[in-house]
Amino acid sequence: MPEVPDPATTTGASRSGRWPTVSADGFRKLAVVSLVMVVLIVITGAAVRLSGSGLGCADWPDCFRGHLTPPLRFHSLVEFGNRVVTVVLTVVVGVTFLAALFRQPRRRDLVWLSAGLVGGILLEAVMGGIVVYTKLNPYLVMVHFLAALPLVVDAVVLLHRCGRDYRPGTGRVLVPGPFVWLSRGMVLLLGIVLAAGSATTGAAPDGGSAQGQIAAKRIPVSLRSLAELHASLAIMLVGFVLALVVALHAIDVPERVRRAGRILVVTLVLQAAVGYTQYFTHLPALLVEVHVIGATVLVVGTVQFLLALTYHPPEAAEHESADASGPGVSAGEVSHRARVPEGVEVGA
Repeated sequence: MPEVPDPATTTGASRSGRWPTVSADGFRKLAVVSLVMVVLIVITGAAVRLSGSGLGCADWPDCFRGHLTPPLRFHSLVEFGNRVVTVVLTVVVGVTFLAALFRQPRRRDLVWLSAGLVGGILLEAVMGGIVVYTKLNPYLVMVHFLAALPLVVDAVVLLHRCGRDYRPGTGRVLVPGPFVWLSRGMVLLLGIVLAAGSATTGAAPDGGSAQGQIAAKRIPVSLRSLAELHASLAIMLVGFVLALVVALHAIDVPERVRRAGRILVVTLVLQAAVGYTQYFTHLPALLVEVHVIGATVLVVGTVQFLLALTYHPPEAAEHESADASGPGVSAGEVSHRARVPEGVEVGA
């Protein structure tokens, strides 16, 4: 009788004969598309709100009772367009998740990050339906926006990790321990600033109502008070990040860390300038949309800064030893990594 192979000893080559495989490069391309689509859903969601199209489709998942597609009216088309982007995004992240399962080599961290995108998008879709049925409850709209930002974080980390080796013991912290904790505190402060900004938009008059539609309720707090609170927190964040980046330039850290810090400072300053301009020009919808785009870019820049604090070798390269320099690492990074205690926990 022919010998039956033991499934436990079946090689990856034989498995690939039965199942499709996805290359690391192919998966990276899907991760790029996922990130673009996640950012796009945040931007189009803000456009729905700021154009007064939040009730352009009064039902969900249909646009109107018994009609999936919208009538040829501006607000209905804008709202329905956002829903189409959501459907496309759902398909993209679903394909990315399947690709993570069939990626060669398969990596558990990429599977979990991809699954997080799928779960997050489905949760956002359900939350969007609740927002519609509550006639744009301002608190739910605020949560709906803020809940989309962790998806941006997930997509950025997924794209970063898919090209690097994140096995235990392969990472090196590039900055002293206190700077890691200060950077995590910066993330907390950024979250507070974003929440205050979303609440300010919820108290502003451009919250999703439009002529001929049911007027959306606003957060019953003085717009001026919320705007001043948001501005004060934003100034605090700028000062915190600026001090952190100046300190990083005063110590021996790799240039990649300093460059990521400079980019973050520039992004923050530009975002603050847009925020002040929109307030003193009485909140034109276009500038508010630019401010939302800036907030999304700021989240991406913050995550990139945190990722720059650690080094992980390229996945395809030979894994260097603790005292050897790997491809793409400067001599300054290697010498600094040699001084980092082995017990320090590496970041994402």
